[in-house]
Amino acid sequence: MGILDRIAGTLEELTGDADATIVAEVARARALAERGDTAVAEGLLVEITRRVPRAPLPFLALGQLLARRGAFEEAVVPLGHAVDLEGNNAEAWVTLGEVLARLGRAEPAADALRRALALAVDPILPVNPVLPVNPVLPMGPILSSSPTPRGPTLRGRAHAALGAVHAATGRLQQAARELRKALDLAGDDDRRLSLDYGRVLARLGEREASEWLTRAARAATADPAVFAEAATATRDEARAEALLREGLAAAPKDISLRAALVRFLARAGRCDEAIALGHSARDDAPEDPRAWAALREACAAAGRWSEALAAAATESRLGAPAPLSTRVSLAVGAEDPEALAELAQTAVAVDSVPETALQTALGRFIDRGPSESDLLELGRLAPGEPGRRFLARAGAPAAPPAGQLAGLLGWAQDFAATNPALFALAAAAGRAAEALDRPLLVAVMGEFNAGKSSFVNALCGDEVAPTGITPTTATINVLRYGDVAQARVVHHDGTTRAIPASAVAAFLTALRDADARDIRMVEIFLPLEALRRIEIVDTPGLNSIRPEHDRVARDFLRDADAIVWVFAVGQAAKATEKEALGLAHAAGKRVVGVLNKIDRTEPAEVDAVVRHLTGALGGLLDSVVPFSATRALAALRAGQPDPAFDTLSAVLEKSFFAQALALKRATAVAALERFQGAAREASTAARPAAFALEELRIGLEALAERLGSVLDAERIALRARVQEGYRRAAIEVREFVQPRSWLFGDHRATPADEEFLAELLEDAVARAADRTRAALLAALPGPDDPVAPVALAPARAAAAQAISTALDRFAAYARGVIEGGAVPDFFRHQLPRLRLEIAAIRDVLLRRAPDPEEPLFAGLRRDLDAVFDDAETTIAASAGDAAMRALIHDERIERPLEALARAVETLKIS
Repeated sequence: MGILDRIAGTLEELTGDADATIVAEVARARALAERGDTAVAEGLLVEITRRVPRAPLPFLALGQLLARRGAFEEAVVPLGHAVDLEGNNAEAWVTLGEVLARLGRAEPAADALRRALALAVDPILPVNPVLPVNPVLPMGPILSSSPTPRGPTLRGRAHAALGAVHAATGRLQQAARELRKALDLAGDDDRRLSLDYGRVLARLGEREASEWLTRAARAATADPAVFAEAATATRDEARAEALLREGLAAAPKDISLRAALVRFLARAGRCDEAIALGHSARDDAPEDPRAWAALREACAAAGRWSEALAAAATESRLGAPAPLSTRVSLAVGAEDPEALAELAQTAVAVDSVPETALQTALGRFIDRGPSESDLLELGRLAPGEPGRRFLARAGAPAAPPAGQLAGLLGWAQDFAATNPALFALAAAAGRAAEALDRPLLVAVMGEFNAGKSSFVNALCGDEVAPTGITPTTATINVLRYGDVAQARVVHHDGTTRAIPASAVAAFLTALRDADARDIRMVEIFLPLEALRRIEIVDTPGLNSIRPEHDRVARDFLRDADAIVWVFAVGQAAKATEKEALGLAHAAGKRVVGVLNKIDRTEPAEVDAVVRHLTGALGGLLDSVVPFSATRALAALRAGQPDPAFDTLSAVLEKSFFAQALALKRATAVAALERFQGAAREASTAARPAAFALEELRIGLEALAERLGSVLDAERIALRARVQEGYRRAAIEVREFVQPRSWLFGDHRATPADEEFLAELLEDAVARAADRTRAALLAALPGPDDPVAPVALAPARAAAAQAISTALDRFAAYARGVIEGGAVPDFFRHQLPRLRLEIAAIRDVLLRRAPDPEEPLFAGLRRDLDAVFDDAETTIAASAGDAAMRALIHDERIERPLEALARAVETLKIS
């Protein structure tokens, strides 16, 4: 453009002729756009903006045209110029706000729309509105030849667009208020606004949402699928079904409506109808994943998990897979490990967030190594107890090998070693398994100083057992065959250390009491042929000084395959011996009695003692053999026969060695029975505690009812307290205004009076609200209150937080109402003509008092409902976890123990 042209343009702007020319040219461009010549229209408008850069109308028209063809980013620039050039143009601000909203720039859009609302008061406004921005439906035409809109129409557009911005950012309460204002200005018959408003109300859970959505659905040009939204929003099942069928009557082939009806029927328990309708929808639209999804849900509701799983597979094939959690739930319900294995190999993301924990748990489940936390993760998706039990079986051990004694002992050891509750039993089970393959284990027992070690030496034909050890340091000594003479100290914690065989006696003599208590036994390995057939346990003796010695000795009543009980002449058949022998007899042990030290008494006395033993203990002993250990050892060393030793050998051969296999078997079976009993006790102690589901639900209901009652009472009490506070404020107003009143004229007030009154009113509302806060918080029971168990502490804390947040929100709202409108209005418009009477002042102030219903009570009720819904969900989840833990315990411990018991019984009768 040359200098002369610019001068001409400037002169035109300085005269009034330019306005008419610009308006005419813009009108021509709009007409071209209406005929479809948008490119020509756009070029013409660009030319006008270059030629007359200070005229706002062409920039507004260009921005509207660009927005009409979807070039929202490009439209922002000319619209920005329009509002810069004419800052009081409400339509330009509305259009800019709508375009910014389309671009997702929520805060700038909201600012522009608020500016438009502040300006849209002139009854005559520019033409060509932009229809309200809607996050779902496409924007309407930007340019129009409609009559000039008046203020309410433009304000309706601004409220509608601002409501859409709030809805998109999750500020649903604000969205509902703005959309309601838009409807009031546009009329309730506006289908698009009714739809937007209904959707926001549905997200808020409001009952009237269904009515607004129904109104939108019944509009002439409405999408029939909106009937499904209306049905979902109502809690009346009959109404919901009627709406769905009404929609299907208008669009019988609409898949979304048919799918919605299938889901409704499934939720209502009418599964056969749902499945039949699902099959019909699938047959009519076999490539539509929505039909398959509805069929999947119907089959799942009927418990037909395999069919539901197959439908989910088809959804995946069609490119619309159900969430991984849904498919895992179906596979678990179908108890289909192959489907789970396939899912474990599939990387699936929901909302672009990988389900890492589920994927990990699923992978471990397939690898048969799931932890309890993995099974809990999967168990939360199980659609019932059969599915949870199917999962719990994944961590269960293999069945015990029935009929195999050695296999059962090994199984018991592994079973205990892999269950934390049974860890303490693993060592004993391992010793029992090892003992089965060893020679016959014979425990030499008796009272202290009965000559047990001497007897052991005589039995072995050599000085192998330490003698003369004091009872305070005595230990369990086990003699076993070894190619080389050596010894090993075995501690209770399983650690061992080697010592020379020749140093055993010196080691035991020097042993301190504390060290002796840590030793389980001393193993002595000797290259003696006799030890190939028998392993001998030399015990400290009953009634020794140390009780732990007595306890360990008594343990061998059960661990040994057979027992030799050594009696000393002169102290035989004591009560303690009879008691211990009774335990051995009850344990099924074969016991041979040896009357030792007969070389110290006369033969006749020996016979008398034998008769006494036989009479007192005959039922507990296989036989009684008189014997002298020192004499027998001396004879053996001299190579001479000893009749008593020969008799003893014959008795041992008959009672023990000839029945070695049976004795070993009996010991092993008894060890399995002891293991089973101890495992059952440990299992009972470790069983997960029952979850008090019903108790918690009752407590939650009581808590909700208590809070609801207080909330209803505070609805009345808070208003009464606010009224009383305003009455006191009215007294203050009269006191400071009355002295400055003009006779027969206006009352006078100063700027400071506004600030003072605002403080008075805010304090009045704050004091009233603080009492409401205290009343509501006092309604929350403490941890010791029987109405609310400790498990409800999170719900109590969440409710307390919701109360505090709602009251803080109300305080901010009240401050805005008081300072932003009520006080200025009172002094500038009401006070000058008001009678200076307390009641009149109070009534005027109360007309603009902050209403607590929506910002406080209605909002808090919704928040508390959400808190209790979350608590109910958490309780249900905790109950499910508790049930899963119980099933895991049953499958990993209880059922295997039952199988072990059956296997042991089979062994006992075979």
